[in-house]
Amino acid sequence: MNCEVCGSNIRGEPQVVNLDGGVFRVCNSCSRLGTPARVQRPAGSARASGGSSSTSSMGGMQRSAPSRSSSPPPPSPAFAYSDQDLVLREDYSAAIKNSRELLGITQEELGHKINEKPSMVSHLENGTMKPDDSLARKIEHVLKIRLFVSEDEELEPASSP
Repeated sequence: MNCEVCGSNIRGEPQVVNLDGGVFRVCNSCSRLGTPARVQRPAGSARASGGSSSTSSMGGMQRSAPSRSSSPPPPSPAFAYSDQDLVLREDYSAAIKNSRELLGITQEELGHKINEKPSMVSHLENGTMKPDDSLARKIEHVLKIRLFVSEDEELEPASSP
């Protein structure tokens, strides 16, 4: 499994964190960028408890989740923008290209950071391809931009700073 932030191969169990309004499965080094998220397991799955005989694959050692104060449940794993009245901004291609250039990174470097091919970055910047929700979230995180805006914001003319 690859880290959803940096794209590196995750060794062991991935960390699940809340980061910029989304829930991501990340490597240990990227886990410090967010706050730990609670993951709900399906009803039939086994849980490690004090008297349980469940063990991990790490030499038979027992693992239990660290206790955390009660917090609101994380967003649904569907990560759908569609239910929030958000739309892809019309100038997404220019926003991606301008932000990438401002950061001084190449299409290849951006592709590596979001775990996609450089050709996909090129298609996004040319406007020949629209990002899906998952890809847009990764781009928003890496480039520190907003690709999805409310419909009201999209209708307003863009103002330059």
